[in-house]
Amino acid sequence: MSKSILIEQTASHDVIIWGARMTGLGALRFLRKNGKNPVCFVDSDPAFNGIRVGGLLVLSPSQLSEAIDLNNWNPFIIISVSLKEVEVLKILKEHGLNKFQYSSFQSLDSPYFTVDILGSCNLACASCAHSIVDHMVPKGSMSFDNFTRVIDKIKMESPETTHISLYSWGEPLLHPRVNEIVDYVHKNGMAVALSSNLSLNFDQRLEKLIKSNPEYLKVSVSGYYPEAYNATHQGGDINLVKSNLYRIRHYIDKHQSTTLIDINYHLYRDNNRKNLAMFKEFANELGFMLSTVYALVMPLERVVNYLDGKPDKQTLSLRDNLLVDIDEAITVSTHEIDKSNKCPFRENQVNINSDLTVPVCCTVFEREGNIVAEDFLIASLSKIEKNKKNVKTCERCMKFRLPEYNMGFNQKKWHQIADKKESLDIQ
Repeated sequence: MSKSILIEQTASHDVIIWGARMTGLGALRFLRKNGKNPVCFVDSDPAFNGIRVGGLLVLSPSQLSEAIDLNNWNPFIIISVSLKEVEVLKILKEHGLNKFQYSSFQSLDSPYFTVDILGSCNLACASCAHSIVDHMVPKGSMSFDNFTRVIDKIKMESPETTHISLYSWGEPLLHPRVNEIVDYVHKNGMAVALSSNLSLNFDQRLEKLIKSNPEYLKVSVSGYYPEAYNATHQGGDINLVKSNLYRIRHYIDKHQSTTLIDINYHLYRDNNRKNLAMFKEFANELGFMLSTVYALVMPLERVVNYLDGKPDKQTLSLRDNLLVDIDEAITVSTHEIDKSNKCPFRENQVNINSDLTVPVCCTVFEREGNIVAEDFLIASLSKIEKNKKNVKTCERCMKFRLPEYNMGFNQKKWHQIADKKESLDIQ
């Protein structure tokens, strides 16, 4: 649906945004720009309990019906999630919320864009592609001039784009002009998302970034104590990360920024008890949200090789520390989920590497056979979408049901498996 039509449809309604992360923040920016002030967010992630995002309270699905009755709202629910719309529709039905008017924020004419402004990372995490030392993927950064040209082209070809994610495989805060990049996206009326390991000694750059007020900053961690963190965020320094989180708190207060800080805690067997509890206390002290996610093996090529019986040494060394291993995760992610010929990663997103090449999706890392455009600046969106249909990798991925695995469907069943695993954390 066109977003302009969505404005017309919601004219006499109280708008509720389902999804409080980046897509929802993009929707909020778009709605406010068009004179529409939503009444709240809804998100099923318990990490949002009691949190305000963009000045709006985030409700859980179970709280929404009562809030509608209490406030006498005439609701219109806008589903603003980038990948898990199927699960949201299921939750709507479970809570009796499908009786209200609702619509997807996704537009066929406006895919979600990810621009990897830096092609390298300062860490070599075991679950990430950057732990593979012999990969041949370029490590350069995107020039500021090229970035502005990318945004200009996106705005021309996809004028209803509401947000840009400035990360994929690289560490965006390594880019010396990251704050100017954020400013340029804002200048073009779009919200900004970043993700960082924050194990960086760039104090002035950090202040400039927070002053530029990106809508969303995800901070990836995997332990409160060095023993756990160092095992899975190889090359990082958890004490430096904590120090930077204190700095961010200071800079947010100093510049009155509204950036949503999401401490994204990767769950392993060696960090899921005391380490997790300590980081939750730390996040509460700073007033930041802490969300948890079960660690996955990435990129897609490593998982395919594993399923083909050819696992690499990184995957084998990581396996015993996973709370939900690859086989278990694929099984539960596909449970009661109908097999589909469509993939949200491929259908809804356009990913642009730092060297301007365009991969078929965000889950692949290797270039051979996965690039659908050699230069985003000279390839039309229609040509990019057409070329995606010819990528052989997708056939293997869909056969193994890896889109569901990477989206982490059926989280309750993930929890059930993880709860049965013996914790290796500090007791």
